[in-house]
Amino acid sequence: MNNNLAQFYGWLHLQASEIRTGMGILWRDAILRQLLLISLLLNSVSWLLSALLTSKVSADIIGLHHNIYFGITLIGSPRQVYFIPLLGLIIIAANAVFSYLIKEESRFFMYLFAVSSSLVNVFLILGVAAIMLINFK
Repeated sequence: MNNNLAQFYGWLHLQASEIRTGMGILWRDAILRQLLLISLLLNSVSWLLSALLTSKVSADIIGLHHNIYFGITLIGSPRQVYFIPLLGLIIIAANAVFSYLIKEESRFFMYLFAVSSSLVNVFLILGVAAIMLINFK
């Protein structure tokens, strides 16, 4: 039993060391680092807008989606707004993992994943801004 636990611990340590090395390689690429920092900055703007929105709301229910044909089509708790920046953070993490997995094959796809993270976060900021417009116009 102790031998299996020691083997598992050794394997886990080896994997963590490999991930640190791979992420270090990704971090040393200046373009990738700048794109990742831009994505994280945009995601923090999304978090700040969500916090601002929930602090300004006095009701327990807000409009979360608006349609020009039907009006407000989705209502919910103000806390549900935090799913939008959380989704952006998950996408940044997933794209970092994908970049790590293909780090030696093609730099083009690494940059594509990083740019897509930034672009997704721009659209998520627009989504939070739309929710602000729905509720405070």
